[in-house]
Amino acid sequence: MSEFALQHLVSELVEILGGKHPPDKVLEILQKSISKNTENAYTSSQIAVQTQVQQIVENLEDPQLFLSMFEDLKQKNVDNLGPFVNLIHLFLQDPKLKVFLHKKSSSKQESCSNVKATITKDDLPQVRSRLKNAITKSSKFEGQSQNPSSISGLNTSTLPVASTPTVVSWVQRRPNMSWDFSCTNLGSYNATVPVISQENILIDDLLNIMIGLPGCYIEPEELKDPYGPRTFKINDNVPLHLKELVKQILPIASHYSIIQRFIEEKMRFEFGQVNNALAEKMAAIIKEHTLFVVQLESEYRAENLDLQKLWFFVQRNMQTLAVTANIASTISKSDAVGGKVLSLLHDRITSFIGDDKTQNLCVCLMEAACVPYMKMLSMWIYHGIITDPIKEFLIEDNEVVQKEEMPLDYSSDYWDKKYAIRRERIPKFLEPMADKILKAGKYLNVIRQCGKPHKTKIIKIQYKIEEKHYIEAIEKAYVSASQTLLDLVIKEKDLIGRLKSVKNYFLLEKGDFIITFLNLTEKEMSKTMGNVIQGRLEALMDLSLRLSSAINDPYKDDLQTDLLQHGLQFQMFKILSIQTSAEQEYRSIQEQKNLLVIETFAFSYKVHWPLSLILNKKSLMCYQMIFRHLFYCKHVDRMICQVWRANKVAKKFPFEDAQQYRAAFALRQKMLHCVQNLEYHMMVEVIEPHWCSFMQKIAKVNNVDEILFCHSDFLDSCLKDCMLTIPHILATIIKILSICVEFCKFIQRTQRYFVEAELGSLPNSMFESYTAQTDLVFHHPSQIASGQSAPSFKEKISEFDAEFTSALLSLLDQINELNKDTREHDRLFNLLYRIAYVCPGIDPTNYLI
Repeated sequence: MSEFALQHLVSELVEILGGKHPPDKVLEILQKSISKNTENAYTSSQIAVQTQVQQIVENLEDPQLFLSMFEDLKQKNVDNLGPFVNLIHLFLQDPKLKVFLHKKSSSKQESCSNVKATITKDDLPQVRSRLKNAITKSSKFEGQSQNPSSISGLNTSTLPVASTPTVVSWVQRRPNMSWDFSCTNLGSYNATVPVISQENILIDDLLNIMIGLPGCYIEPEELKDPYGPRTFKINDNVPLHLKELVKQILPIASHYSIIQRFIEEKMRFEFGQVNNALAEKMAAIIKEHTLFVVQLESEYRAENLDLQKLWFFVQRNMQTLAVTANIASTISKSDAVGGKVLSLLHDRITSFIGDDKTQNLCVCLMEAACVPYMKMLSMWIYHGIITDPIKEFLIEDNEVVQKEEMPLDYSSDYWDKKYAIRRERIPKFLEPMADKILKAGKYLNVIRQCGKPHKTKIIKIQYKIEEKHYIEAIEKAYVSASQTLLDLVIKEKDLIGRLKSVKNYFLLEKGDFIITFLNLTEKEMSKTMGNVIQGRLEALMDLSLRLSSAINDPYKDDLQTDLLQHGLQFQMFKILSIQTSAEQEYRSIQEQKNLLVIETFAFSYKVHWPLSLILNKKSLMCYQMIFRHLFYCKHVDRMICQVWRANKVAKKFPFEDAQQYRAAFALRQKMLHCVQNLEYHMMVEVIEPHWCSFMQKIAKVNNVDEILFCHSDFLDSCLKDCMLTIPHILATIIKILSICVEFCKFIQRTQRYFVEAELGSLPNSMFESYTAQTDLVFHHPSQIASGQSAPSFKEKISEFDAEFTSALLSLLDQINELNKDTREHDRLFNLLYRIAYVCPGIDPTNYLI
């Protein structure tokens, strides 16, 4: 079961039971408990299941009902019957759970009774009309599904799925053509016939009964179960000793009847190629049985056959027909198709170890049934094509339209969702190779869509008791396909070059390009989203590429600009809220307004098939989130450096006047150290080591799936160690950066006033007004309107300092707390110590281990 399907089932279970815990937490606990108990895992052996069934029955009011249902499911060979019995057994062992489930069921019954009580006679016309509308809609839908050509106005995304055509059996059209006792009795019993003559008549009847024809003294009874054994009625006037002999012979006729019914039913198209092939082999067994009966009849006509001899001769074929009939009945009752049929046959082969004759019969049936399945397997692992009209094969294509007709971001789901393994269709003898079978066909499918020929030696795959033959064939096909696709992706499509190109821009590897781009787009970045022209950003980006070392990148033309609807913090919180109670709240928010371009800007990258399997939409979004964080930190760093350059004029101030700005300059330096250490941590201590490790792993991969895993692991590690997946730390970092931005804007606004004042370029009256206040006063419009006294320059700097120090201390405490319970975030200690030692006012000894 896939992770998404399991998560969906857990969510439904929590909702039904009224649980308050989030589904992702329940799923995490469930997976941990499963991993702990893998060594002591429950085995659904017959002894364990029977023991638990006995214990369950002891606590039930009506044990017979439970036993009959269990036996019925057992005969139908229902999947996971053993684990389900184990689950019921665990329910009965937990008294609290029993009480809880009883309360839930009683509350549901009460709600249902309340609903029924509210319906009156006045509501009957409305109920009747609703039922009529529902029936009309369902009949229309059935008509459309049976006649797709009558559906008009459908686009390619809503094409009807073709259903398996059903063919009315010729046995249903012509019942008398069936060889399963379709004729009426051949004659009636005559009481005057002597005993010796009765024996001859009984032999004649038995010869007819064994090939599906009724007799005079032996009559077939009506079937109670269409897949059950057929019973026969022997005339009461037949002597007892003859009747007992006949009863010993009649089971072979019952076996014949089961096999014949299986053949007549499973020969139809809708039961699949495996059942067709198995029915054909069983027909050959019936043909041999018919020839055997003909030989017996020849002996009978030559007066060399009596009931004793007939019983002796029949025993030779009794076991063969009994085993074949049992297999036919099991398959029919379980409604098995395709891989499930082969699994049932494989179980029979393994269960008859030691009985060579019976095992050889099962192997013969298995080899015949495997022929169409192995053809489908060969087409998949050697050509990447699925030929499976009846849904029998273990791989299913989940696509209705072709890849070329899908959107550009289609490849992000292509690899995981287009082809999927259907576990219920996997033959047991192919279970260990199921994943390799899936990958081999997927690789060939991609190679074929790229127009690259693939040549490999085709080995005919056949079923053998020894697994070596088909396992070697599958292994060779898998290795050939994986190596061909790996060469295509890495060598011909230059995957490593593409990844390095992405790193140059998204992970700020090309520093000169980023600086040039920031310089050229300074005005554009300060605008709101509604006032910027994206085409201008594209032109400036292109110019930056031409003016920097990125001009040597052969893939630079695939870089594009993008303006997103939300800020980084909102985007990360929205992703992290999936499968939590806050998910609906984030979904309802469509777009954030009044965002600056710097807050929404990101690069995008044009990727072509088949590299879009690796650099898919999901991975590019991860690159974008890392880029947005780094780019904004770089923007803040640049703003602080601009303030530092502007403040250099203070060197010309007299010492007493320069003293007034010492606190502002100290705060500026503390902010610069903090932001630069944050950048250093992300780029040097996180991204670069992970990138080196990623490149080392890429050099050792054997297939594309390993590349995907390594790439995903690299991005996840970068996101985690850059603190983007830790909501409270991310919020604190963004708060620190916003304080830095506000401080820079404040200094830039007040810059010209105190410079002019200190240098004496203003008139004396204005200069005196500045110096009379000792410090520069910063007036806010709201304060002027309300008549409030505005804070002085020194007071405003003190506010910034207190706010920044508080946020920084909060960040350090959060990092310190994060590493108390786990060593998962050890890389953050380096950042913690550097900030603690560099920033004055913070005692680094508080954070020592």
